[in-house]
Amino acid sequence: MRVRYRRRARDDIDNIREYIEQHNPRAATEVAGRIRSAADRLGAWPYIGHAGREPGTHEWIVVGLPYVIVYEVDEAADEVAIIAVFHGAQDREGPERQMRGT
Repeated sequence: MRVRYRRRARDDIDNIREYIEQHNPRAATEVAGRIRSAADRLGAWPYIGHAGREPGTHEWIVVGLPYVIVYEVDEAADEVAIIAVFHGAQDREGPERQMRGT
């Protein structure tokens, strides 16, 4: 399946990289790359994650990092849509309700 990043997910990854970059530029690039690599794997194994908080979504935890990738699988389009990326400790009640339309 093709992996597509919604704008929200791209912005989330950029924000994570920018935050880490303030303390460790090298780590920032590595973390952003690991998040994208984990998300890209979903194209081959789209159901590897668990059911998400919102109906129709799935969540995949980035191994070795505290980040959660939220995504949808559209079998008809042969596509995995990366919706958002969250820190595992982040309060997701407000933003998750808004992410479906982004």
